[in-house]
Amino acid sequence: MAKFTDADYLEGRKAGLSQKQMAIEHGVCEAYVSKVKKRCEGSVAAATPPVIQAEVLTRQHDALTKLSLLADKAAALAELCEKALAGDWQAKGRLEQLVGRKGNGLQAYIAILAEMRKQLELDNTIKRTKFDIERCMQFQAKVMEVLQRAAPDLARQVVEELLALDASQNALDFGLKASD
Repeated sequence: MAKFTDADYLEGRKAGLSQKQMAIEHGVCEAYVSKVKKRCEGSVAAATPPVIQAEVLTRQHDALTKLSLLADKAAALAELCEKALAGDWQAKGRLEQLVGRKGNGLQAYIAILAEMRKQLELDNTIKRTKFDIERCMQFQAKVMEVLQRAAPDLARQVVEELLALDASQNALDFGLKASD
């Protein structure tokens, strides 16, 4: 049985040959051509660097969780201030403990409301960024999928260049120069 390589498969794809045609041309079974196809396409898929890192999404999720906890605390403080301003003596006593005897409960309440507004803005920004990143990742995946079907050798070249770019950017992230 003749040897059928990844390069043979890529050349056959480039020429527009079917798996059956490649098998006949190289004197191998169609199942072996299928195995080489899976290996070629799998190596491109596995090597595709995430230009937009999924780690960013994880960090945003963590930030949203922390922001949610902070918002809950701010809401509890705002509720305490509202009760104190409405005349609840226990709430006034607790607020006085927090701001001190000479502290101003109304100013604390206004500051808490301002903080809550900032949190809402940040939450909106994080969610909008996450949505944009997810759309970019979907676009990237679709482009690589179409490129893989149309020109597997070109897809592999794109992946290699993206890996090189990613390595360069990682070096810059750590303060390294290309000559280091």
